[in-house]
Amino acid sequence: MAGQWRDTGPLWALGGAALGVCFAGVTGQLVEPSTAPPKPKPPPLTKETVVFWDMRLWHVVGIFSLFVLSIIITLCCIFNCRVPRTRKEIEARYLQRKAAKMYTDKLETVPPLNELTEIPGEDKKKKKKDSVDTVAIKVEEDEKNEAKKKKGEK
Repeated sequence: MAGQWRDTGPLWALGGAALGVCFAGVTGQLVEPSTAPPKPKPPPLTKETVVFWDMRLWHVVGIFSLFVLSIIITLCCIFNCRVPRTRKEIEARYLQRKAAKMYTDKLETVPPLNELTEIPGEDKKKKKKDSVDTVAIKVEEDEKNEAKKKKGEK
């Protein structure tokens, strides 16, 4: 058996040194009990606690909430964010939006003013292919076509 542990001296030394370093690290983490009295706890936070500028906590909360409320009211007045209160008002607003949408859709189909008006001295027969005929021009053309048909039949 003695031959079994032969030449292990440096290995034992290395293991002992490593164990010593571990114990040193562990003892550094141990808390030494102190004989000093424990630190007093801070007083609990109540509504009468002075926060800053000799103002109590409820003063600060009230001023902050009034400030936030005034900002909300101002924004609602600027951007007209009124919430309708009755069913009639909701339905009236819906019908108003629907009518406005229909009006804008119809307005988009109306051709430009220069295509609807006749320019004095312009030849009525000369038309651009992309121009829109007015009602008066269509009536005149229909009357001419009917007159031609009647002459052709006679």
